[in-house]
Amino acid sequence: MKIIDILKTKFNNEFLQEEIIALSEEWSLYSVIKINASIFVGWLENDDLLIVNVDGIFLYDIRNKDIIMEDYESDFKKNLSTDNLHYSLKDRNEIIDVFGLRGGGGNLLTIDNQWNLEIINIYNAYKIPKLTNYRTRQSWFFKLQDISYEGYMYCGFSKTQKYFLVMGDKGINVYKKSNTE
Repeated sequence: MKIIDILKTKFNNEFLQEEIIALSEEWSLYSVIKINASIFVGWLENDDLLIVNVDGIFLYDIRNKDIIMEDYESDFKKNLSTDNLHYSLKDRNEIIDVFGLRGGGGNLLTIDNQWNLEIINIYNAYKIPKLTNYRTRQSWFFKLQDISYEGYMYCGFSKTQKYFLVMGDKGINVYKKSNTE
């Protein structure tokens, strides 16, 4: 069953917008990271991404859109806090807030209280990300690239809030704010 078919069966709800795949003009798809079965992710201070999946630990350079570190040998649990909320990246001397299957929730609201992210469960295991501009009260339910709408899904803004991501069991979509360098 396709998402649009599910949405059409739901009467009198917010999903029945004409455009469910259009994203705000202020945000656009920036990068697709094809890493399956991510356990958790975390934003570094410079907006690079720490990604831990069942295969290993990865560091993604956000500006070059490239994985700059791969570690298939280390046990990620030794650097993960006991409450699963922080990861110690010793190479960069940085403690990273993490979210996903292990970890907390991502940062869902920008500091200026303008943008809000959430994952909406529309039908059984079908989920769709929602971006809301609190100032205009407009929302967007947007299309994902190479990520299923089924299974787990997490989202969060970066430290600088120039980016946000949606992580699913088949990869990560990174979005960028248009008016940033």
